[in-house]
Amino acid sequence: MAIYLHSLPKRRLSKSALAPWAEIRSPIASDAMNKAKTLDAAIRPIAPGVRMLGQALTVRAIAGGITPLLQALSLARTGDVLVVDAGGFADNAVLGGNMTNEAVRRGMAGLVIDGAIRDLAEIRDYGIPCFTRAVTPAGPNFAEVGDVGGPVSCGGVLVKSGDLVIGDDDGITIVPRGQMAAVLEACRATLKAEAEWDRRIGAGESFAKILNLPAMEPAP
Repeated sequence: MAIYLHSLPKRRLSKSALAPWAEIRSPIASDAMNKAKTLDAAIRPIAPGVRMLGQALTVRAIAGGITPLLQALSLARTGDVLVVDAGGFADNAVLGGNMTNEAVRRGMAGLVIDGAIRDLAEIRDYGIPCFTRAVTPAGPNFAEVGDVGGPVSCGGVLVKSGDLVIGDDDGITIVPRGQMAAVLEACRATLKAEAEWDRRIGAGESFAKILNLPAMEPAP
């Protein structure tokens, strides 16, 4: 058994490349990709009002195994979002307070766990955006099985290291790195359309009319 380290992206997105995404919420990004690339709704933020934006550092763990996450943290860079495919396993936590401390010290932008965490109050106090499927007091195991940096399935979505991770109160949307330019353009078009809808609703029009819905028919 072993922890396998895959090739990590050598080039990172600059602050200027990330800046335009600060105004893009997860629903807008999902709409821009035809409702795709949205993680399972069961993976929720542990605190309200959170905003998360960064590049994925992926991990695959099994049955509450913590070792691949520890290895990934040792490689994390400022702005990374730890994206963990823990198989949705809820009986043992794969992230706790000590690991969150290291993530914060390394300047990570967030934590996404498709599995369970513990030390909830402590993690909240650190203030780093954290999304998880479950919370449990039960600790992890240290099985030497897993992957760091390889493609994973997190919340039913394929995620690769270097992909953009957008998280907020609505959930998480993944933007594949190779599609960022096209998705950003579509997001801006959606924001422009929504601003016009808000203007027209504020002026007294019904949303149904704005969307040009077919007229209702009389009931038989």
